[in-house]
Amino acid sequence: MALSSSAVSTLYQSERARLQRFARRLTGNAATSEDLVQEAFLRVLSRRGEDRITVEEAYVTRVLRHLALNHQRHLRMGVEIAVEDSVLAAMADSGPAVDDRIIARQSLEQVLRAILTLPPRRREIFVQHRFEDLTYDQIAARLGISRNTVMVQIVNALADLRQQL
Repeated sequence: MALSSSAVSTLYQSERARLQRFARRLTGNAATSEDLVQEAFLRVLSRRGEDRITVEEAYVTRVLRHLALNHQRHLRMGVEIAVEDSVLAAMADSGPAVDDRIIARQSLEQVLRAILTLPPRRREIFVQHRFEDLTYDQIAARLGISRNTVMVQIVNALADLRQQL
């Protein structure tokens, strides 16, 4: 097959799983095998300008085999450090990224500032309903007002917040 991006992409889609299994047998590590398969295809793509190169399953397999053997040699020489998959999984941070936490914190601060701008009575009713999980009837009984007044205040609070945000 000619060496074009679409040909390499087609080959990648059809051979990726087989090549990952092959690399896993050579390295004994799933994460490394995925990396090596991607590196093999990157090397094939980098040779795109050479017209005499044809891309076949055997060619990519040979490139992958060489990469895996080099990887194993580097491990023996101490150039690379082998880490078991279970160790990598334990090290992975499953929490949100730092930038996601910053954005969430800023959004929360913006919402809290908007809540503070509500009229005092409306804010009190809104906070009791949304943050203290009180029902309309509980709020009405606590404040000595009708259930309907509580509903109207919450609807108005939501409208005010929507407008500000």
